[in-house]
Formats: sequence, C-alpha cells, structure tokens
Amino acid sequence: MRQWLLVVASLLVSIGAAAQTTHSISGKVLEKKTGETVIGAAVRVLAVSDSTFVKGASTGTSGRFNITGIKDGKYILHVSFMGMQPVYRNFTVHGANLTVPQIELDEAVTRLAEVQVTAQANPITVKQDTIQFNASAFKTRKGANLEELLRRIPGMEVDEEGKVSYNGESIERIEMDGRDFFSNDPQMATRNLPSDMIKNVQVVDKKSEETRLTGMNDGEKVKVLNLQIKEDKKKGVIANATAGYGTKDRYRGNLMMNIFNKDARYTVIGELNNTDGIRRGRGDRVTRRIGANYDDVLLNKTLKITAEASLDSRDNINSGRVRTEQLLGGEQSNIENEQNYSFNRNQTAGANSRIEWNPSKNTMLIFDPSAEYNWGRGNDNSSFTTVNNGGDKINEGTSDNSTQNHGYELGGRLHFSHTFNEPGRNIYTQLFTNYSNNSGDGYNRSTTHFYNGRGDQIRDQYNNKWNNSLRMGSRIMYLEPFSERWAVQLGYHLDYNKRASDQSTYNKDTSGAYTLLDTDYSRGSQNTSLSHRLQARLRYSFGKSSISAGFGANPTYTHTIATQGREVTFDKDRTVWNFSPSLIMDIRPSDSLVFNLFYNGRTSQPSMEQLNPATIILSPLAQIKGNPDLLPSFSHSVWVSTNFNRRLARQSFSLNGQWSYIQNGVASKQTIDPATGMRSTTYENIDGNQMLRAGFMINTPIGGPRSKWTSFTFGHIMYTKDKGFVNGKLNTANVWYPNLSQRISWNGSWLQASVGGFLSVQDVTNSFSTQLDRRTWDYNTFGEAIISIPGNISLNTKLTYQDAKGYDDGIKRNFCLWDISASWSFLKEKNAMIELSVYDLLQQRTNFQRRISANSIVDREFNGITSYVMLSFTYRFNNMGGGVSMDGSQRRGRGFGFNGGRGRR
Repeated sequence: MRQWLLVVASLLVSIGAAAQTTHSISGKVLEKKTGETVIGAAVRVLAVSDSTFVKGASTGTSGRFNITGIKDGKYILHVSFMGMQPVYRNFTVHGANLTVPQIELDEAVTRLAEVQVTAQANPITVKQDTIQFNASAFKTRKGANLEELLRRIPGMEVDEEGKVSYNGESIERIEMDGRDFFSNDPQMATRNLPSDMIKNVQVVDKKSEETRLTGMNDGEKVKVLNLQIKEDKKKGVIANATAGYGTKDRYRGNLMMNIFNKDARYTVIGELNNTDGIRRGRGDRVTRRIGANYDDVLLNKTLKITAEASLDSRDNINSGRVRTEQLLGGEQSNIENEQNYSFNRNQTAGANSRIEWNPSKNTMLIFDPSAEYNWGRGNDNSSFTTVNNGGDKINEGTSDNSTQNHGYELGGRLHFSHTFNEPGRNIYTQLFTNYSNNSGDGYNRSTTHFYNGRGDQIRDQYNNKWNNSLRMGSRIMYLEPFSERWAVQLGYHLDYNKRASDQSTYNKDTSGAYTLLDTDYSRGSQNTSLSHRLQARLRYSFGKSSISAGFGANPTYTHTIATQGREVTFDKDRTVWNFSPSLIMDIRPSDSLVFNLFYNGRTSQPSMEQLNPATIILSPLAQIKGNPDLLPSFSHSVWVSTNFNRRLARQSFSLNGQWSYIQNGVASKQTIDPATGMRSTTYENIDGNQMLRAGFMINTPIGGPRSKWTSFTFGHIMYTKDKGFVNGKLNTANVWYPNLSQRISWNGSWLQASVGGFLSVQDVTNSFSTQLDRRTWDYNTFGEAIISIPGNISLNTKLTYQDAKGYDDGIKRNFCLWDISASWSFLKEKNAMIELSVYDLLQQRTNFQRRISANSIVDREFNGITSYVMLSFTYRFNNMGGGVSMDGSQRRGRGFGFNGGRGRR
C-alpha cells in the first residue's frame, strides 16, 4: 500500500509541475504618435533559435492581447500592423505569467517607388478643427469635376446655384494646399478642377486673421474647403481639356492648366457651357468663365504671394408659371397666377491678392487688396391675375421692365503683428477700407386693373438710380501674459461707414420725353455711422486646451436722412450702446479628441430704414413703412462640438449642437387688403424666436480596418420656434425637422459602388395659420457604381428614386432619375478619353417646385434642361519636367518642362 501511495503522490507532483510549465503573456499596443489603441494588430511569439512561429493573437478593441500556453523559455515577441513599423522584443518566461511593457507602434516610412500600397484609405479623419475626407474613398467617374466629388461626401451639399455647404453651414472660401484659390469665386474651382487630382478634401473651421496672429481666440471663424493636391500632380505642367456636344444643342468646354516651378504655381481655368441648368435648377443658362491664379514663396520663404484674376459672364433665360396663395387667416386666401419670361446677363471682372511678409520670426505683415467691376442688363415681362378663394377677380395686369447697370468696388486690409521677446506678448493692428459705386437705369411699363372700382393704374416710367458706400476703420489689440497659464487681451476698434442712394423716376411729358419727376416713386437716403468698440478678454491655458471669456462695449453714432421726391421725410441721429459678452472653451485631451464650446451675446439696433416712418411706394401693389418705436434686439448664440478619431481603426465620430435665442427681434408685419391685393409692410419687435439643433456623423469600416466596406451615417434634429405675422396677426410656428442619411460603399479594384438613402421629416404646428399644420416625409434611395473593365473602359451609373408623403395636395412627387455614362481611355499614357453620357435616361426630372411659409404657398413651373445625351472628348497633359520625382532625383523631359533637353536613356 505504501508503494502505491508513493506512486500516486509522484504522479500528482508531476501533473502539478506540468501544469505550471505553461504560462500566458499579455500587453497593450498603442500608436506612438497619437496614443490611440491599435485594434487588430498581429502579435506573434517566435522561437529565439530559428524564429519559428509558436503562438499568436490579435489585439482587441482596447488594444490589449493575451496569449496562453507558452512554456518556460526564451522567445521573440513580434507586433505588426498595416502601415506601421513592426516591433521586436526579446522576453523570457520562467515559472510565471508575463505582462510586457506597453508597446508603441510608429508609422512606417517607405519610399513610394519601392512599394505599392494596397491598404484601404481612411475615408474620414478628424483633426482638431479640421474634418478630412480622403478623395480616393469617394470614387467618381473619369473626367468628373470637384463638384461631383463633393456631392458624394457625407454632410456636403451643393445647391441648385452651385453653392457648397457642410452640415448646413456655408463654405465661404476654397483654398488649395492652404493658400487662397479663386477665393472670390469658389465655383471657378468646384466646376473646373478635375476630381482625380485631389488627394484630400478638408473642411476647416478657419479662425480669423486676428486669432491666428495673436493666439487669442475671438470666436470668429469661417468654413473653408481646403484641397490637398496629390504629389504627382504638383510637378511640371498638368493640363486637362474637355469638349463635348450633345442633343438639344447642348455643349460644354473646360480647360484647366497647372504649371509648377519649385515653390511657384500658375493656374489657368476656362469654362464654356449651356448645361448648367440640369444641376442649377430654374432657367436655361450659358456660362462663360476664365480665371488665372498665381501662388509663390520668395525671399528665402519670408514672402508669400497669391494673386488671381477672373472674368465671368452668365446668361439666364427663365420662363414659367407661378401660383401664389396668400394666406389671410382662417379660411381666407388670395390666389395670384402669373406667367413670366426674363433674360438676364451679368458680367464681372475682378482681381485680388494676398501678400504675406515675415521680415523676422517675430513680425508678420499681411496685405489683402481687391478690385471688381461688374456690368449687366436684363428684361422681364409678366402677366398676372389675382382672385379670392371664391374665384372672384381682384386685380389683373401686365408688366414689362428693362434694366442695365454697372459698378465697381475697391478694397483692402492691412494686418500687422509683432511678438515681443516675452513669450506670448504681442501687438496686432489692422487697417481696412472699402469703396463701392453702382448705378443703373431702365424702363418700367405696367398696367394694373382693380375690380373693386378703384380704376386702372398705368405706369410708363424711366428710372435712374445709384448708390455708393465708403467704409474704413482700424483696430489695435494688445496681449499680455501674466503667468504661464493666464493672459489678458485689450482692444479698441474704430469703424466709419457712409452710405448714400438715390432713385429718380420720371413720367412722360407732352412731347413724349421722360422729364416729369414722379415723387411717389422717387426716393433717396444718406446714412453715416461712427462706431467704437472697447473689449477685453481673459484666457486660461492648460496643455493644448484653453478657456477664455470676454466682454465688449460698442457705442455707435448714426445719422440718417431720407427723402421722398425732393422733400426730406426723415432726419434723425442717435447714439446707442451695444454689448457683447462671450465665452470660448477649446478642450483638447489628445490629437484625436476635441471639444469646443462658444457662447456669444450681442445687441443689434434696427436699421434707419426700418425706423423711417415715411410710406415708400414700391409698386401699385406694394408699399412699406418703418416704425420709429423699434427697440434694440439681443441675441444669444451657443455652439458646441466634439470630434473623436481612431485613425488606425479607420473610425471617426463627431457631435455638434447649436442654440440661438433672440429677444426683441425685428420682424416684418405684412397685411394684405382682400379687396385690392395691396401688400403693406411695416416692422415690429417680437420676443422669443429660437433655434435648437443637434447633429452627428459616424464613419466606420464594416468588418474591420482592412475591409473594403465602409459605412457613413449622418443626421441631425432641429427645432425652431418662429414668431411672425400672417396678414397682420401674430403666428407662432413650432417646427421639428429630423433627418438621417446613410451610405454604404464598396471600394474594390475594378468595382466601386455605393447604396444609401435619405429621410427627412418635418412636423409643423401653427397657432394662427392652422391650415398649414402638417407632417411631411421626404425620402430618397440611390445606388451608384463605377465599373472598370478590360480595354480601359469605364462604366458609370447612378439611379435615384425620390418620393414624399404627407403633403395632401395631389401633386406628384415621386420620380426616378437615372444617369449613365461609358468612357474609353486610349493613347500611350491613356491621356485621351472619349465619353458618352446620358442624363435623365427615364426623362422624369421635374421642373416643379413648391415652397411653403407662414404667409403663403408658392408653386413654380419653370423651363430647364431635363434629358439629353452628350459625347465628349478629354485630353490630359502631364509633363513632369522641372519637377522632382518621388525618389528625389531630377526629372527632365521635352515640351513644356522648365528644364528641357535630352531625356535620360
């Protein structure tokens, strides 16, 4: 028995010893640059003797790993992740589990000439004040322009006039690689830059010049679209030229040329087409544009110059019918039916520049001059009839107007900033001026017949009008830090503004000449204002974050003179005080997480035109009268946002919110005479208008960071409380407006495809205009694909279905739009392309539009381009001469290169 006990004891000891010869190894993997956790990193245990694989695992969502079953011994730990430098660490397991020190991965630095990158692009990256969209993740057809790329980016909208907005905020300027690019005409870039030269599209909350030069955030910012150009598109000469012709006599031509010479860039853009109407909404349009941009860095990089000039000419022929239902309260309404035709030609020539000079590391001087000249002409005629809701006629008439105008504008801003030797101490000054002068004349012929016995009103008049304005001013700001974390800024602003306008209207005399002044339609005004502003801001900084609070006092003197005919009807001056508290929080725990909060309170005074008690006759059916008892209004604005980015996981997330509230806001009070249709407008104070909005954006791959599937989700909910007048009665409209959009994309080698949809709900309740209470649903679904097939052929298709519910007006709102195209690239470098495009294949595009407000329902039917087919030819020229190749060697070639000569063999 004793022997058996010894055997059992020996076995138990052996089993226990064997159980303890295997152990676990655990740890955490981070990105060195940002401190983010790395998800999906490969962690392998290798034998020291021959580097053979022993065991492995991958990091989870927390960046941690745990590998079990490792016997005692010496090993190599190998950690790798796509796009990062691998890490090797030696370790020894001896009798216990092991937790390795934190592992940090750095970005891999690899010469592009040596490796082909096949990883999926991170579609969206959030960088502090910038949201960056990788253009390669939003595929467009060959030959597409920047505007087509922007339409594919979540949250980006391009309206019928070509204006770009993001998250509902208007894009004010476009930059190329951080420098101004046709800043006065963003459509010059969006309509003509090829999308395939764009590397990244960045939406930047660009701070004011004062903030950038002083370091003290003043809360002023604009949305800017910064285009980062691909490196291989920034050398030598690159040009794109397209010409196309189609059915219904549609044509288009585009030219873009970029010339790069070291730090200098020269750009020429041209455009000619009559196809804008298919994207731009109403009208049949002809667009002619040409522009040039120059950007350079000189004097050992201390002088930066950007200069641009452009010439723009646009024609628009517009015809159609308009039905307007004017709501009078209760069940009463007047209905006006109008048929119209108009032709307008507007032309503009402009130039502007930006000069930045750094004579020393502590001093900056910036000068922004600009000049513009515009001229144009137009003609419109219409016929109209107004009836009440019983069908009885109230008035009818015709009108025929012709105008021609011209004007110019000159302006400039000079910024100066100097930082003293004491860290953070600086002084900033700005001088600015702007002068504009515009004039025009024309003829107005109209007949209005009233059915209530009032008789006819016949106008046959010549009018001559002009206006000019001069504005100039200065500001000085001084920033003083009194500790490492605390700083105070004091400032003074001076702003002088003088405006004048005059309209003289003449009737015919007995000889038929227009010499008799019509005092009812002749008026003028002069307004002079002098404004001072005293302000102070206090800032507390910690790390990369800061909190600042400010207060401003703004005394303003104004003097206004108004005339009717040759008589002075209003002459008043006054001095008012405006106040503006502010709070700005800029919290940045890391490069991947940002939180911003901005509050601003501001007093606003009614304009002198709104205070003018004289009655101004605009037409036989419209007149306006000011209210001298208006009070100043005070507005509260709060804006908050937070952004989070996980670059290695290809994930990004953002939240934003906005709230505004207006006390004593100035509102138009319109009344309509049911018997004549005459509209009379005045102004009153209203308290309590407000807006509340919250939005979000989520971007994530489907199936891990290496997946070719990506999901984009974007949405917001908005509430507005709009107080206004409906035929003189106060109405409160409570509006809820949630919307949600979803896009799922596949980014493969020969197929790029997206499917998605958009849903928008509007719930409106009114206190007075209850007939406009409604809950409507607008939605669309779409599918699009770009297919590359052998033979350098590309097929492109997009199918969109749109519908709406809840309007209960019998109007057909569902339609299906299908655009398709096929292109073939040829020649040695595939620089030439022929494309056949069919727009609105099913011919269902609508030329109908309905707009609903608290006062009216307006239905428009208008002319416009619907369906057509176009054949186009595109040639791309890319000469790398004079540039530096990717491996750093100088490349030479023939043709347009700056360093011509024999090529290398």
